[in-house]
Amino acid sequence: MSKGSRIAIGVVALLCSLTFLFSAINPDSSIPAGPPVFYGLAILCFIIAIACFFPKSHPFTLRIIGATICVAYTAYLLDSIGSPNFFRALMGSFVFGIPSGYLAITGKSPTWDAISEGFKSKQNNDNDDNSSK
Repeated sequence: MSKGSRIAIGVVALLCSLTFLFSAINPDSSIPAGPPVFYGLAILCFIIAIACFFPKSHPFTLRIIGATICVAYTAYLLDSIGSPNFFRALMGSFVFGIPSGYLAITGKSPTWDAISEGFKSKQNNDNDDNSSK
C-alpha cells in the first residue's frame, strides 16, 4: 500500500476514533448499545491509525485488528443461528472472518485473500528492502 494511502486511511481512522470517543463521553445522548461499545470502537480505530502511521507496528497491530474482526464475525454467526440472517453471517464469516482469523494468528494477510496484493505492493517491498540495509 502506498504511503499516501496509509496516511489518508490513518487520518480518517483517527477522526473516527475521536468521534467515537466524544460520542461515548457525551452525557446528553442515550446510546442504545451503551458507552463501552463506543469506547471499544474508538480504541479499534486508534489501533488502525497506529497501523497506518507506523508500519513497523504491523506484527502487533494487524493481529489485534484481525482478532477483533474474527471475534465479531464469530459472535454474529453464533447469534444468527436459527434466524433468517444465518446464511449472511456464514458468508461473511467465510469472506471476512476466516481471513481475519488467519491474520490474527500469523500476522500476515493470507496469500489466497484478494486484498493480500495491496499489502505486498512493489513500493512497500522496496521500502522494506531499503530499511533492512
